[in-house]
Amino acid sequence: MVMFRGLSPSFKKINKSKKAHAQIDRCVIKTADDLLNTKNNLASIEIVKSLIKPSSHFNYIYLPTIRKFAEFVQAIPLMQPGFFNQKINFLERGLERGVRALSLCLKYFFPEENNFINISNNDSLEIYATFTAALFLDVGKLALKYSIMLFDKKNNPTKEWNLFSGSMLGLGDYYKVDYIEENYNDLENSITLLLARQILDSVNAVSLHTKGFNWIASDLSVLKLWICLLTGEEDRIPMTSFMSMVPRAEIDLIETSRLNAQVAVTDPGGEAFLKWLRKELVEEKILINEKDAKISISNGKIFISTAIFQEFTNVNPNYKHPEIIEKQFIDVAKLYQISISELDQRYRGFGGLSGLGDLSKRYRALGGISAVQESQKNSVQRILQGDIRLISLITSNIQIQNIKLNSTRNFTPPNLTSKF
Repeated sequence: MVMFRGLSPSFKKINKSKKAHAQIDRCVIKTADDLLNTKNNLASIEIVKSLIKPSSHFNYIYLPTIRKFAEFVQAIPLMQPGFFNQKINFLERGLERGVRALSLCLKYFFPEENNFINISNNDSLEIYATFTAALFLDVGKLALKYSIMLFDKKNNPTKEWNLFSGSMLGLGDYYKVDYIEENYNDLENSITLLLARQILDSVNAVSLHTKGFNWIASDLSVLKLWICLLTGEEDRIPMTSFMSMVPRAEIDLIETSRLNAQVAVTDPGGEAFLKWLRKELVEEKILINEKDAKISISNGKIFISTAIFQEFTNVNPNYKHPEIIEKQFIDVAKLYQISISELDQRYRGFGGLSGLGDLSKRYRALGGISAVQESQKNSVQRILQGDIRLISLITSNIQIQNIKLNSTRNFTPPNLTSKF
């Protein structure tokens, strides 16, 4: 089933990418000044400068980081799933995501402020860590999907760029991008962390203890969040941290790309459900983490009772089959690079959740399984599970303060509250 019109041509373009990439001309290896001197990049830098105050903080810490990132990724195009035919490079995408993450931090955590000048030193450190994590989030792809040959002034190939040795600046005059077929995707997150550390260490500083990686590492709690984000362990990032804004920023950028591409919906149920759910959450008609709630958030995970799709069809008579709406909603989530899974199915018929630590052991210790089976045998409830990206997708219009309060509560399986 094709969910969005226009996807098939996009996939065809991906399949034909080898031929297209083989024809890419050699690119000039540029300095940071030249790379950043584009309309979009200059606009992003101006926003960062307007948010980071005093200006000496921007000039001494942020700008050198941006410059070193620019020299490292050059104008290498970012390979994406290709749903929206968006052409963008690592540099532009990193800056866009960093700007968006900073803006979201200000909006949700400091709503009365216009910039970060009045925040504490600890907050200032975590804001910088958040920005750099957003900036470097894709960089691991360079080692897995790209082969980059360097050329001299006479267009003679000299050697392949070893990105683990640092920027290609000064190693040649031109570079050419080819793409690797081998699949080492399981290494991406680890390599992202290695390269992020490498780029930050390349930032010149009068005192490395107050800049770059060593500044982030000066607070182990901040370092932990930074590592978790870059290594793909987003479910370990609490909603109370600034770092949680990076996945939210990524979701926002993908949604903006969708809108700009004007991709038409062929199976509108999933999209209609998402809009309805966001509206219900904003109006507090659907609550999170309340007693008998259909949505719960705990430890970086979100749990959604599939009963909520029946509720949607009950109030939207144009959509008659909750199972179809559920499938189409999962398809929508895939477009945002969000995976949704079901919890352990062994206890589906009991109306409860399993796969959450020692919950099943606790039920057995209390004699709960047999009792719950008897009382819930006519109520089959399934639970969908997602991580912080799914949380970001459905709560994009909710004040973060509300999510923060709810996300600190202990999770209670729906329909089992009264039993224990």
